[in-house]
Amino acid sequence: MSMVQQMPCNMLRSLNISLSSGLFNLLIFLSLYSMSSPEKVCQRAKSRVVAKVVREKMFPVFNELGVKLNPSCPFSLQRDVYALQEDHKVQEGSSRWTCNFCGKSFISEFFLDRHFENRHPDSIQTGDIVCLADACDVFRCDIISGVAQPDYWDIALCLESDMQELLTQCQTLVEACIPSELTKNETDTLKGHMESSVCSFLTCKKYWDRPFEEDYNSHTALYVVLTTMTIFGIIIYNFVFYNYFFSDLGEGYDLTPRTKYRMKKYKKMPASGDSLKVSPQPARHRGQNMEGHPP
Repeated sequence: MSMVQQMPCNMLRSLNISLSSGLFNLLIFLSLYSMSSPEKVCQRAKSRVVAKVVREKMFPVFNELGVKLNPSCPFSLQRDVYALQEDHKVQEGSSRWTCNFCGKSFISEFFLDRHFENRHPDSIQTGDIVCLADACDVFRCDIISGVAQPDYWDIALCLESDMQELLTQCQTLVEACIPSELTKNETDTLKGHMESSVCSFLTCKKYWDRPFEEDYNSHTALYVVLTTMTIFGIIIYNFVFYNYFFSDLGEGYDLTPRTKYRMKKYKKMPASGDSLKVSPQPARHRGQNMEGHPP
């Protein structure tokens, strides 16, 4: 084979090598980028759902007994990777969220989360941390947040054997969160309450229920009241508008009586001082009709 024929082959071989190395470097860059951003690894929204359940359903019993979660608990809020950022959120209203690091305000919590990710990426915890979203299979994050809605087949095809696996996993997590130095009564009280708050929903009958149903009911009631008021407002507005512009009750109604016969065209009357021109009529004699002939 001549040198001229070997040159294209060498060029193609070197091109393939350069493309392969470039693709390999790109994959390494993407993997490092995904590892550098905690949001890509631990989903903040799901972690917030787990934290809400722990804070509102479990902490009251722990506070009543004067104990704290076991530091090795898989859903310990103190070890949450986003704990520092969540503590620096200030909600000043339904549409005002403020960053306590720099003082900037946003219209929703979503934009504040993006602000933390872009402007304060170093304000996350490191070291012995946990991702609360890892427990979402047990805490049913998508159901509590309203992201997942059941259909007929989700309910009909539910298997209790699958639920039993989740229930066993939940009980293991609960036991890992109870301090070991408590008495048997205290341990049973905490275990029963935690399982009632989380594990009791891991059955085919209760899997799609929400532990914060009262919040959704209050929001639903508010929407129903606002919708009813809006509908009544539209009805009243249309009633008044129609009566004013199109009904006989409006101010522009003409009270002049109408007749079924057409009115003759109006002729202008002569001005004062003008004499009326009357055509002369032939004189009629007694015994003649209108045409002048004898009757």
